[in-house]
Amino acid sequence: MLAHSQIDTLDALYRRFGPTIHRRARALLRDDQEAFDVTHDTFLAYMRTQASLRGEASAFTVLYQMATYKAVDRLRRNARWSGVLGSLEPSEDDDGRPGSWATSHEGGLSRVEALRDLALLTEGESPQVLTAAVLHFVEGHTKSEVGEILDLDRKQVADLLRDFAERARRRSSRLEEASP
Repeated sequence: MLAHSQIDTLDALYRRFGPTIHRRARALLRDDQEAFDVTHDTFLAYMRTQASLRGEASAFTVLYQMATYKAVDRLRRNARWSGVLGSLEPSEDDDGRPGSWATSHEGGLSRVEALRDLALLTEGESPQVLTAAVLHFVEGHTKSEVGEILDLDRKQVADLLRDFAERARRRSSRLEEASP
């Protein structure tokens, strides 16, 4: 049970960041009710884990990462395999948008399908890696933009994405071999 001071803190955080976190969840899930569920789950999870946080990231950054992870996890649970995600190659440009692979940040069905594929390829990834992958590969953010959101420098983001892409390629080939 939450103490009175925790409820006050939760209320203040929800009033300040709730609409933004809800928009984030709705953008990923494309369902308003599911987005409300994820938003509420995110704030409750934040309050449960707040004491164990090291204070290295702002409350907004943590909430944003948690909402992204929870939304993609919800997609993962609801998704059916729709094929193998295309080539995952982080951009080699200094600060360019993703290069040779097609992004789905324009929206529509292709975005939802890419998120479902990404959800299947991200099984077991940390929330930070998952957030970076969604921001870069799905939404089309640059590495610098991802770094700003996650409080990382561009090189750390590049390393995260490179390592993630390698793990995702291995998962993708295993899934492709297993499909009929």
